[in-house]
Amino acid sequence: MNEVSSLLVGLDVGGSKTQVQITDLDGVTLSEQTIPNTSWALRSDADRAQILRDVAVNAVSGEAGEVVALVAGVHGSDSVSQQEILTAPLAEAFARVRVVNDSSLLVPASGRRSGTGVTAGTGSSATATTGNGTEIMVGGWGWVLGDECGAVGLVRDAAREVLSAYDAAEDDGLVDALLDALDITHPHALSHRLATGEPREWSVHARVVFSACQAGSPRAARVIESHAEAMTQMVHQLERRGGDVAAVVCAGGVMSNHQQMFSAFADSMHRRFGDRSQVLLLDVPPVAGAVNLARQLAGLAPTTTIQGDVR
Repeated sequence: MNEVSSLLVGLDVGGSKTQVQITDLDGVTLSEQTIPNTSWALRSDADRAQILRDVAVNAVSGEAGEVVALVAGVHGSDSVSQQEILTAPLAEAFARVRVVNDSSLLVPASGRRSGTGVTAGTGSSATATTGNGTEIMVGGWGWVLGDECGAVGLVRDAAREVLSAYDAAEDDGLVDALLDALDITHPHALSHRLATGEPREWSVHARVVFSACQAGSPRAARVIESHAEAMTQMVHQLERRGGDVAAVVCAGGVMSNHQQMFSAFADSMHRRFGDRSQVLLLDVPPVAGAVNLARQLAGLAPTTTIQGDVR
């Protein structure tokens, strides 16, 4: 009779895609999947919970083994009540499950047991561990109210700068760049374009902000700098509430793919914290943090290799 292998499952559910990683107990990766998310920000917690369960069940259906622990880091999972809703369907399918915010994956993904995780992808949030082992999260307000450093928030504020430039009769390279990217001909069409489009779709135009900045746009530079300062303020709030900010681990598409954003944030952090805080860019997928948390949930030692590009 063949022995049934034991599996660990990690999920990183962002605003635009879900990454799944399945390993054995020795840490050997058995499979990895990337699945697009559609209208994630518009769905109810109950709908998200069912989608999360279906994704997890489908991901392990092709594996010959038993899931001993599963951890999901979920964008928009910002409170205990939300995490309970998201956990319930998973708990019906798997023995040990835990749902956390996606920014909670970054510190364990880096091989650390304590610190602050800053995620800036489609949206943004920050989570810190405390001295008593609990976590504190800030941000994650969604693009309408916040998500500074996230792609959607960057495009939103770039649109504000374009409208402001138009009202001031000011020539700035960001204006034509953003209008061309969104395929509109007048700044006054921006409100309708953003209000009626799926944020995941127009968030891809965040790259226009960075290219315009490189081309010399003062307004694009102002967007980037203001978002870096806003994220630094989030870290300050975490420290004030007892969070460990000695190591700040950054990840997400905006931070990983746009050096300007990471550099602006690292510089802002240095001005605020000096040598009290080390900022680093994660160089492994955040889903590795979900697997590390699954190892802990199963009573296994986490991977402790320190990862990250330190600034």
